[in-house]
Amino acid sequence: MDELMEVSFSPLAATGKPLSRCGKCHRFMKYIQAKPSRLHCSHCDETYSLPQNGTIKLYKELRCPLDDFELVLWSSGSRGKSYPLCPYCYNNPPFRDMKKGMGCNECTHPSCQHSLNLLGIGQCVECESGVLVLDPISGPKWKMACNKCNVVVHFFENAHKVRVSAETCEACDAALVDVDFNKAKSPLPGGETQHAGCVFCDPVFQDLVELKHAAMKHPMHRGGQGKRQGRGRGKGRRLGGRQPPKKPKDKMAALAAYFV
Repeated sequence: MDELMEVSFSPLAATGKPLSRCGKCHRFMKYIQAKPSRLHCSHCDETYSLPQNGTIKLYKELRCPLDDFELVLWSSGSRGKSYPLCPYCYNNPPFRDMKKGMGCNECTHPSCQHSLNLLGIGQCVECESGVLVLDPISGPKWKMACNKCNVVVHFFENAHKVRVSAETCEACDAALVDVDFNKAKSPLPGGETQHAGCVFCDPVFQDLVELKHAAMKHPMHRGGQGKRQGRGRGKGRRLGGRQPPKKPKDKMAALAAYFV
């Protein structure tokens, strides 16, 4: 019985596998895969909650500029969406407008390369409060995903590079995107390999954008699937000198029809 108890209630320090470095002691934290999945630093004796119902892996050994924790990447699968997160910020929101459980795709840091402010493109076309955020490692099958609901927009397949510009669309205030294609696979007119424009408004991009619903496992993501909600403008969350991403003005019905 004693042996059984030892197996069933083994300490966190003895379980899991090393995954990412703690920003406090700079030693590896262990990833505890058993639900609820989490990270544990045995040296600091601290445990950090993680998003559930997906896979977790190290995010290119990149670190959060606020606390020096290594970022991890959560993914719901190839048909779903993914986003990086800082284990410390996820449990200890660094800004007043953030809540516990938010990843980098909702972080309002004004200059971090992984934040909503640098990767946010425009207001979600399905839900009221979400912003469509570029998934920077999704290439060559590029996509942007809503940071609130299960909407995923696939675009610019086989593009060599997709970047979110500091400039915004005059018609809808969404951030412009700069797209570079390989010359052999460029779908741009005239064999051009580069184009900058608005995902929502630019006619050159119309045939290169496809709306899908992410395949999400968690029940919280199922309620809105297949139905459209109200389309009030809502406020974007882009900082750092850019205009907030907004829904296209007075054209939501046309945009919805375009994506169907």
